[in-house]
Amino acid sequence: MEKIIPYILEVAVIIFSLSVFYIFKIYWPKYFESKATNQATKEDIGEITEIIEHIKSDLLQQNEFLKAHLLLTNQHQLDIKSAEREAIFDFNKRKSVWIYSLIRFSFFKYDLENYREINRLTYLEYQERQYEYDLAAAHLTLFMHDNEFTALKEELIAEVIELHKIVSSTTYSLFDAFIKAEMRLVIEKNNPSEQSKIRYEMIEELLSIQNKYKETTENQFEKVEALDIQMRDLLCNRLKILETATTGNLNRKDSDN
Repeated sequence: MEKIIPYILEVAVIIFSLSVFYIFKIYWPKYFESKATNQATKEDIGEITEIIEHIKSDLLQQNEFLKAHLLLTNQHQLDIKSAEREAIFDFNKRKSVWIYSLIRFSFFKYDLENYREINRLTYLEYQERQYEYDLAAAHLTLFMHDNEFTALKEELIAEVIELHKIVSSTTYSLFDAFIKAEMRLVIEKNNPSEQSKIRYEMIEELLSIQNKYKETTENQFEKVEALDIQMRDLLCNRLKILETATTGNLNRKDSDN
């Protein structure tokens, strides 16, 4: 019995050694394989994260570019609307100055001493007013060129020119009255009583010219004013449209910021 025990122990050791060997053979490669897999997974995750960050950076850059482009576009539209608003104000101002300068033509600054300047001065003054109006109208046409505005503008300017003709005709009548009186006064320079009569007749003629001017300008001004009111309404409506559009652009600009 004692001789068998050493053999039994040797067999047990061999069995145990084989068991340990097979355990290492089976599970040790799997351990390293699993560890390698985990390492590879970490590397993949790092690469994916880097790609995502790169894409995110590109998207942020594109977003900033689009925002800048949108802000530039909105600012450009605001600048155009601002320019149109200023053109409307300038057009209305030049139009009103021209019209009311014709209505407020003064007779009292001319007499026998300076009447020779009446045609030249009034011509230059009203030509300048019309020239300024034409420039303002041409500038506004860059923004407003619809049929309604164009037709109303042409109709209005036609009536204003008729008013201008009344003033021009009046200045010629005044010039004629003055020059006739001056020639008669030269002839009657040695006859004080006749000179007084000539002056009185001249004043009567000037008053007649003034009354005729007042009557004809009032009738013509009614036509001009009716069209001018339509033009003011049209311009006011256009300003309201611009205000609404500008407010919308500003709101979008604020939201983009």
